[in-house]
This record gives sequence, C-alpha cells and structure tokens, in this order.
Amino acid sequence: MKAVTLLLAAATFAVQANHEHGESHGAHEHGHGHLNFVVDGDQLMIELQAPAADLVGFEHAARSDEEKAQYAKALARLQQPDALFRFDPAAGCKLTQQELQAAKEEHDHDHDHDHEHDHDHDHDHDHDKAGADHDEHHHDEAGHADLGAMYTYTCAAPAKLTGLEASLFSVYPSLEKLSVQGILPAGQTAAELTPSANKLSW
Repeated sequence: MKAVTLLLAAATFAVQANHEHGESHGAHEHGHGHLNFVVDGDQLMIELQAPAADLVGFEHAARSDEEKAQYAKALARLQQPDALFRFDPAAGCKLTQQELQAAKEEHDHDHDHDHEHDHDHDHDHDHDKAGADHDEHHHDEAGHADLGAMYTYTCAAPAKLTGLEASLFSVYPSLEKLSVQGILPAGQTAAELTPSANKLSW
C-alpha cells in the first residue's frame, strides 16, 4: 500500500509542475529527469523518471538486435540503484523492493484501461475519434518516450538519513537536470540537481 502514497504524491507533483509551466507537455524534455521521494517512518521510496533518449540512447521502440541489447542494458542499469543514488551509510538503507516502469509494459496498461472503458461505454464507442485521441494523449504523457523505476529502501537508522546524492549523472552523461520533489516527516522539499550540484540535504 505504501507505493500508492508515492504515486499519489507524484501525481500531485505532476499537477503542480504542469500548473507552473502552464502546459502539460513541459514534463518531457530531453536531458531533464524527475525524481520524487517520500520518507515514511523507516522507509524511503524513490521514483525516477527520465526521457528514454537519456537513459537508453534512443526513444523509439527497439528494432534491431543492437537496439534491443542496448535497451536491455539500460533496464539492467535501472535495476542497480546503488550506482544511481547514494545515502549516508550511517542510515543503513537497504533496497527492499524495486519496480521498473518500462515502455513495453505500457501496452498492458492500455489494455487494462480499455477494459475499464468497456464498462462505461458501449463497444461501438470504444474506437471513436475521442477515444483514439485520449489514447494518443496517454502515450504522449507516459508512453515509450519516458522510462522510470521505483525503489523502496528500509533504513535501520532513518534519523541519519539527511540527504541524497544523485550519482546517476555520471551514469547518464546526457542528463543535465533532475527536478526533485520530496515529502519528509517535516514537510515538503524541492530542488533542481545538476551534475555539478548533485546533492540534496534535508
């Protein structure tokens, strides 16, 4: 259930970010990633989202064997968050769960979405123009152009968790900026991290 907290928080952040920029497509910008995190008791949840162009090197569906290998390597890299984030070792944070939000899973999500759609409307309306537009919009927002992952850590000494270092800039050289939003026991925090200023303290 904890992951839902983070998703709700992330949704709130997304609305705020879109509101500030005055447009919904401002979120997808090459070289610009998003990091949401929540500290809840002894748990730290981190959600990372960034353009596939930065994480993989291209953002279309992998076609050639070479591209598929590159994509698989990118997913494997996302499964090693030790290279992406660093915390104070004294906090004793151990990765207890991770979930990739990868492009190929979007089709399943769309299928579920359509299934729900069936209950609300007659089948005749499933493929009308509005429905098609809605699906296209969905792909623009969360389709293959963005990749992400969610990580849950359990910390032995959460009081000593006083910040994080985004070491992922050295892993992804084309990433220039990370917009960070966090929910802490003491309230919310926000920051912009860059390769030369990649540490956040709270």
